Amino acid sequence: MTARDDQRFLLLYEEHFNRIYAYCRRRVSESAVDDLVADVFMTVWRRIDGAPVGEASLGWLYRIAYLVASNHWRGTSRRRRLNTKLEGLRASVDLPVVDHVVVRQEVRDALGVLEELRPRDREIVKLSLWEGLSPDEIAAVLDVTPETARQRLHRARKRLTEKYEKEYSPEPDPPLLRKEVSGEH
Repeated sequence: MTARDDQRFLLLYEEHFNRIYAYCRRRVSESAVDDLVADVFMTVWRRIDGAPVGEASLGWLYRIAYLVASNHWRGTSRRRRLNTKLEGLRASVDLPVVDHVVVRQEVRDALGVLEELRPRDREIVKLSLWEGLSPDEIAAVLDVTPETARQRLHRARKRLTEKYEKEYSPEPDPPLLRKEVSGEH
């Protein structure tokens, strides 16, 4: 690693640490956040020579965070299955905790419906709404074309809306999607 690579790493770390930390915090249990963030930046350190410059760097960091989190989820799932086999008990799933207190019942309901979505749909909605990423940025995170990201996001939002309406029919618009009415990301 060169001095230039060290400088690039430090710049990425200082510029984007808080966003990557927040991303990880919303996806894993509180006890796993620090380890996950450390793994993300360890991967960044190892791959710094391939890091894009400018605006593309944030998408690249989110992509690494997504992959590290995916590995964490798979490991958690394997451990849970093993515990179930060994103990003969049904393992409970630790869902990520929203980092603020949810006061309104409708928001709690919408978050519950969000957690019922398939993991891929849930993740793309979270990338859009929680991380504030555009479809182009989501495409970089998921390593798909921007058009594919737009289609997946549209379908995931549609599934979320349908599930919400089915369960809580008086209000057709899930609170999580209300801000999207004014315009697409």
